[in-house]
Amino acid sequence: MNTNVIQFELYEASIHLQGFFDELRDGKIAESDTPVLTVQMAHIMDHLCRAWNCKDLSSEDHANLSQVEFERLSHTIPNFMGERILGEYALC
Repeated sequence: MNTNVIQFELYEASIHLQGFFDELRDGKIAESDTPVLTVQMAHIMDHLCRAWNCKDLSSEDHANLSQVEFERLSHTIPNFMGERILGEYALC
């Protein structure tokens, strides 16, 4: 397990999460501003997905992911029953 990769992705997620929280708390994001909510939450989820999906990659392999593989690992939510892919039509 590559704890450096996990720490990097979780740190990035925490920075974005704290910034998002601050914007919500300070009233900078309106209740009707769903696009901002969507972008912010998706970005945080990307980091969390990569923290899990890249945990067994070397730091070099993590840094050299192709764009296609980077996006796949960013949008694949692991669970015990197989992978779930986030996509345009995904419902929560």
